[in-house]
Amino acid sequence: MIRTYNAYHLGDNIIHLNFLRRLGLPATHYCPMSHHWQLQPLVEDTDIQLLDIGAKPIDAVNCWIGKSGEFQARPPTLTWTQWYDYWFFKLSNELEVDNPLQTPDDYLLDYPGLKRDYPQHDYLIINSPPASGQLPSYNPQWFVDQVKQLHENGHSVVTTHPTKLCVCTQDYNMTVCDIGALSSKVKHIIAVDTGPLWPTYNVRNKDLVLSRTVYTTTHRIDLLNTQTRNELQ
Repeated sequence: MIRTYNAYHLGDNIIHLNFLRRLGLPATHYCPMSHHWQLQPLVEDTDIQLLDIGAKPIDAVNCWIGKSGEFQARPPTLTWTQWYDYWFFKLSNELEVDNPLQTPDDYLLDYPGLKRDYPQHDYLIINSPPASGQLPSYNPQWFVDQVKQLHENGHSVVTTHPTKLCVCTQDYNMTVCDIGALSSKVKHIIAVDTGPLWPTYNVRNKDLVLSRTVYTTTHRIDLLNTQTRNELQ
């Protein structure tokens, strides 16, 4: 039985659960109970069980990328996939399994909830506040101004954090996995590097989203057609 745990942020757990899904083996993953309602769609139709972090046994493997300090000390030129290629190779060796993530497409999420149908929008703006210092220049008003400008140009917009100017995923209690399904019905994504971003990299929208702009100082995201920017501009 594969047993892993991550006591930290939602996004880290999303990326790890894609690894476990693609591994295709029975597994138990321990993470904060507050994340479970968001993560449950990622384990549908699998032999993966989510349990609270407090229940982790002594033999569970810590899968947090910052556990050894290597992530913090990585070269600044390392891209997102270059880092995770290294990380999941190392984690696979620790778990004594074959690494299931061999190509860029393997990093794209694939789970049943992606088939849910949502209304179409021109823009999905992922403006949720980052919780790990990914974007020091984060400013909620900047996104309000973006929504205003897009509306003036005749575009329909949905956001993940309220702006009082357009529909917001929080209004409907949507999970991050719901946002992944919603992203198949948008033309453009503007995002902060934070949890709700990662399900928008999925197998159903890879050829449908025309542009992706992600704001982060963590690393250049080289998945699909992403443009990474270091500060709001």
